[in-house]
Amino acid sequence: MNARQGGFTLIELIMVIVILGALAVIALPRYIDLQSEAEVASADGVLGAAQAAAAINFAGNLLGAGGAAITNGTTLMAAMSPAPSGWVADGANICRDSNDDGECGGETYVITVDSAETTTDPAVLTASW
Repeated sequence: MNARQGGFTLIELIMVIVILGALAVIALPRYIDLQSEAEVASADGVLGAAQAAAAINFAGNLLGAGGAAITNGTTLMAAMSPAPSGWVADGANICRDSNDDGECGGETYVITVDSAETTTDPAVLTASW
């Protein structure tokens, strides 16, 4: 009796390698694009939190809660309790501190306090990225 040994043929192995290569060529650029989209979505989330904190702070001050008015990045960060991880205050701005230097110079994701909170108007924030 002749026992036949089972296994994959050379053509089957080559086809698997070709399919894996094609998937790598298609999937890798999409994965890289997802990373940049996730960074923007994260920055959008911090912008939303900053705008909400500014609105809540203004409402509290209208009701006489006596909180500090939002005038710059530092007071904005203080109003955003807890402060977003990886973001720092620097002058009129808060930014994602990607190079861990504690400053906003050259950062990609920056939120600026364009006009300070007054007794009649909330702080106006703008974002750049």
